Amino acid sequence: MSKAEPYHVKEGHDFVAYPNRDSTPFRDFYKIPEADTIIRGSLRFHGNPEFVDGLRQLGWLDATPKDWLVSGMTWLAVHQRMMGTSDSREITIVNAISSTVKWYNAQASDDFVTGLRQLGLLSHEIVPVKDDTLLDTLCAQLEKRLSFLPGERDLVILQHKFVIEKADGSAETRTSTLEMYGDPQGYSAMAKSVGVTCGIATQLIIERHPLFNKPGVHAPYDEQVCHVLREAVEKEGITMIEETHR
Repeated sequence: MSKAEPYHVKEGHDFVAYPNRDSTPFRDFYKIPEADTIIRGSLRFHGNPEFVDGLRQLGWLDATPKDWLVSGMTWLAVHQRMMGTSDSREITIVNAISSTVKWYNAQASDDFVTGLRQLGLLSHEIVPVKDDTLLDTLCAQLEKRLSFLPGERDLVILQHKFVIEKADGSAETRTSTLEMYGDPQGYSAMAKSVGVTCGIATQLIIERHPLFNKPGVHAPYDEQVCHVLREAVEKEGITMIEETHR
């Protein structure tokens, strides 16, 4: 996440992007050996990578059980135990955080502390301990604080970008972009884009479609398989917009 860089998708949609694990196998998966550079990444709003990395550095993404994490503790008391401070006053905890977390820039420190306050993680509220782990306990708090309010919706953005250099030396950039909003009265964009796609693939297997009637586990990298899936999801209103820029 420390490698996050500004990434422009379209008018009104400026994010940051960072590499998502090892991208190099996709050169073979998609049969494009001529590609010099391949990056599979994640898009996030500005400030998100720094905030999540701050949580990681503090230990909030630890999924191992902690025998000291018990019901009745406050969020400040949990931070005191995590960082070994002398007391659980907010000023003490904030100073410890500032000296523990390595920031990408000065603004990130203030933003991180502000975010912790907004999520209630620097409060005297009783912690909803879940499964004795810091990660599950944090998730329970995020679920409570970040659930959709009436009228709110999510946004899914997906973009494939191909920077192409032709034999004659000319260059062009081709993009294929999904911009999908959730329905406040129905499914979220995340639920629909993932669930419908999975449901279609399952239906094709049940119906013994020739391309899906094979033993074993198969990733959707074959052009024929992808074409069948794309046609089906487009009928459900999930479409990509393709553009070429020269």
